[in-house]
Amino acid sequence: MRNYKQVLKSTVLCMAVVSTGMSYSALAADNTTINITGTIKASPCTVDASAGNVVNVDLGTNIQAASLTAGKGSDWVPFALHLKDCPTSTTSVTAAFSGTQAAEEAGLYQNTGDADKVQIELQNVATSTRLGNNSTLVAPVLSTTKDATFSLRARAYSANGGVTPGSIVGTVQVAFTYQ
Repeated sequence: MRNYKQVLKSTVLCMAVVSTGMSYSALAADNTTINITGTIKASPCTVDASAGNVVNVDLGTNIQAASLTAGKGSDWVPFALHLKDCPTSTTSVTAAFSGTQAAEEAGLYQNTGDADKVQIELQNVATSTRLGNNSTLVAPVLSTTKDATFSLRARAYSANGGVTPGSIVGTVQVAFTYQ
């Protein structure tokens, strides 16, 4: 019986030592590193528009349907997207233009008014470059005034001719990115 108690004590002692080692190894883990990253972007400027963040461009009420033959447009209507109160850290602004592209020709916007076979053309005044869907344009922020200006122009345009009288309506979204 004494041997039995001795063996039992030895077994219990061994189990206690082994379980302590197992508990320790279960609690021991590899070290983990947390990498924290981010990007600080330039602060936004304020869009200088009379109707909040909406710029209205009126192409006029006297566009003659007969003058919009294939590949021709109405007179240009100049306007500006003016941004003001840009932070000192902002040195340039990128404008990204998006809207429903006209089916007739890439680079033109769809007219959702009731005039048929007429599209809307938007251009950069400085380069006469079309600013169709997914186009971008960069303007510097003037260090003296903290302003940036995009000089643009728009007009009614007919890719294929055969324009019928009616209204011209279109929407172009502009998303600004600040550098």
